[in-house]
Amino acid sequence: MKTIYIVDLIGSYCGMHYYDEAFADILRKKGSQVKILSTFNEQGEKPFFSLIFGRNKLISVLLLLKNYLRLLKHMITHKRGVYIYMCYGELYDLFMMSPSMVSRRLWCDMHEAHALKYIDTSRVLCFFDWYYTKYVRCFIYHSERTKNILNAIGVKVPMLYVPHLKYSFKKKYEEKSLSKDVANAFVSIGKIKFLFFGNLSHAKGIDIIVDVFARLPHDVREKVELVIAGKNVENIDLSLLHRISTDYRVLDRHINDDELVYLYSHTDVVLLPYRKSSQSGIFAMACYFKKVMLLTDIPYFRKMIDEFPSFGRLTSINKYRQSVEDIVKKPVLDNYYTTSDCERYEQKKEINDFVTMVDAEINRA
Repeated sequence: MKTIYIVDLIGSYCGMHYYDEAFADILRKKGSQVKILSTFNEQGEKPFFSLIFGRNKLISVLLLLKNYLRLLKHMITHKRGVYIYMCYGELYDLFMMSPSMVSRRLWCDMHEAHALKYIDTSRVLCFFDWYYTKYVRCFIYHSERTKNILNAIGVKVPMLYVPHLKYSFKKKYEEKSLSKDVANAFVSIGKIKFLFFGNLSHAKGIDIIVDVFARLPHDVREKVELVIAGKNVENIDLSLLHRISTDYRVLDRHINDDELVYLYSHTDVVLLPYRKSSQSGIFAMACYFKKVMLLTDIPYFRKMIDEFPSFGRLTSINKYRQSVEDIVKKPVLDNYYTTSDCERYEQKKEINDFVTMVDAEINRA
């Protein structure tokens, strides 16, 4: 039996280890032998990769080289293995995937074909498109947008669809693992609690949140708590929020698992003011905790809310503040997540069909 290796350079840094574990779990349930090569411990093992993020550039480059050499050695010494690489369309992905140029055993799980920060005419995109068409054995995709990108660049190898897997995660937290700032994040009784979680970037619309909550009328603001939690990857100025209200709190750092559970458990509304995205782990996490979402009207979110209308509210960027005010003034938060929507969201048939196709492709290789 061939071993499937799930390769993820990000892993625990942005919560992708929940996806990796869910992916491994569905493959193992069907009898596949699976190992995860990532930045976190699996079953007590030492992490395969060193974490390259959140360090100075020189250290990050040296650790990236170390990770590359370790993956190259692994692929050379495990010639019957099938490697599924979690691709985010970042420049370092091209470097890490390059060992497959001498061995067509690399699959790509396409979380992003091209990172959102790259413009459509950049040379980086050209390199990605060239690599995808030459050296990838099989693609796994989660959205029509990604499929269209792969078709447009002329991909000829199999492309397997699977819904973005629901995270393998816990719903209880250890209080001793909570830092003081998280434990005191939501403290007021009777206020509507809003959460923005994830990387604080322009593409994710953190500047929209600053503008919206800075301009809320006083009578609305006094009924609101806002927590922003995640890494400020673009050094966006959030100081205005601190000056406006003590009920606006920014946790600019990595959030551990217990802290994540605490924040999602105590929030009322998850904010997703994204400018573009082909999928969203934050969307999946909000669904997991059954939290109402306020989403911008981009194609991916529109598709999801059209299919699962009880999961949240869709609005434009221009009307985002008005939508926040509407939620505060009429907080009807119990009419979300209907049973029928939740059952369809699980998509068990699609996942079973995907595992069958994976087995067929591996046997054909």
